Amino acid sequence: MISLDNMAHHYSILPSEALSRCTTFDFQVLDVATRWRNYQYEKQQNGGKEPPKEYSDTELLEMWNNVKGQVDANSKKQNQ
Repeated sequence: MISLDNMAHHYSILPSEALSRCTTFDFQVLDVATRWRNYQYEKQQNGGKEPPKEYSDTELLEMWNNVKGQVDANSKKQNQ
């Protein structure tokens, strides 16, 4: 729904008109262009440096398990 609203707003048409006239390619182009604008904005806000990476849920879980394993191993050593 948000993409539909963005598309309608971008082209100054009603959402129903965007729904009937736009193809999936139009929405893909809008998505890529929006991500690029957001990336450039975040880079600008970060002093021209690469914005911080966004991690997937899987990556975050792997990092958590790795750290948790290290903490568990350290606490076992201290208890011996």
